[in-house]
Amino acid sequence: MSRLTAHGVSFEVPTGWEAELSTQPDPAEIDGGLQPSEAQLVVVHAANFGLPAERGDYGSGAVEVMDRNGIFAALVEFDRASASSKLFARAGIPTRLDPAEFSPDQLHLSLPGQAGLQQFFHVGPRPFCLYTVIGAYSLRTLLVPELNRTLSGLNIL
Repeated sequence: MSRLTAHGVSFEVPTGWEAELSTQPDPAEIDGGLQPSEAQLVVVHAANFGLPAERGDYGSGAVEVMDRNGIFAALVEFDRASASSKLFARAGIPTRLDPAEFSPDQLHLSLPGQAGLQQFFHVGPRPFCLYTVIGAYSLRTLLVPELNRTLSGLNIL
């Protein structure tokens, strides 16, 4: 098991999973006077398969190569001004996802057999989206518990 840590986000990467944590400048915070190195938005990608080098924030480039046993998760931070919106009203990291909530209709990129779930939330003043994709809707009762175990290693300060 390895750990990724940056800008108040840490993630315990389970054996057999691959993950990457990246950052990008938060324009609103930089305009507010912070230095670019201080005003960073975090993006975490994790998968139980090899992540391709080129990926979009919500997994384009990765979900196309996952098989039916694949699991992909993206944690995407939004600018802090968004935290007070109703979209991010839920407090805390959603780590107990329900297999019944996964649906092919929730995918950013609709691929045959896959299903997804998107959850918006905040931790303190920080708003996030957790976007998850499983390789087979028919395997959701097997894949989602593995995803939940993986998400239990995610911490945000």
